[in-house]
Amino acid sequence: MSNIRVITLDLWQTLIIDRPELGRNRMKYRIKGTLDVLREAEEDFTEEQITDGYINCYYKCRGIREKGKDISFNDQIRIFISCVDEYLLSRINKDTLVKIEAKYADSFYRGPPKLVHGVKEMLAILKDYGYSLGLISNTAMTPGSIFRAYMESLDILYYFDHLTFSDEVLLAKPSPDIFFYSLGRLGFSPDEAVHVGDHLRLDVLGAQRVGMKTVWVGNAENKSEEIASDATILSVTDLPQVLDKLGNLTSEIR
Repeated sequence: MSNIRVITLDLWQTLIIDRPELGRNRMKYRIKGTLDVLREAEEDFTEEQITDGYINCYYKCRGIREKGKDISFNDQIRIFISCVDEYLLSRINKDTLVKIEAKYADSFYRGPPKLVHGVKEMLAILKDYGYSLGLISNTAMTPGSIFRAYMESLDILYYFDHLTFSDEVLLAKPSPDIFFYSLGRLGFSPDEAVHVGDHLRLDVLGAQRVGMKTVWVGNAENKSEEIASDATILSVTDLPQVLDKLGNLTSEIR
């Protein structure tokens, strides 16, 4: 019988749901904000140049994450600026750099993802059952500090015993290192843990590589023959029922 004591959860598209139009709004805000800040600093660039730099930065950072590593948010901004103009960093002052960082980060609030309905109640049930809870999230273009503040505003932050954000630990899913790091912080071994997420490669395969059980948040249309989770749910709010089916009785956990 399994002996799950800790649950780690993905954030993006698992606890909170994004939509393409929200992502486009954030991109537009980052580009327009950067353009305004640079013009204020008397740097002459077109919107097309900023957009090209933004796209190139995205691919460079994605290439780093695909190797299981990540970079700090501040370093991501420096890559972005260098993609706009390789000499631009040497010309702008610290105040201009900080303003660009703020525009880039604050864009999250121009189109924040929505919390899945019922998540707070689900987290409360899991804590009442006695599980320790962790979060493992690749942050991409938004810093972990923004996610942490947003989770606090949604009243879900305090349910978690530890949060792992890729830009803060410089590791990214599906690397085994980020899962081992999180479990070490939580004080559990992989055979005591289950990871829950929407991405088959990043969440399911990544967690399986370290010996964790997995629950995939997805549907039959997106299943993979190569990657199979221990359980599948349509919504993360179905998680308590699945854990029972995996052989975890609440009386054993308390």
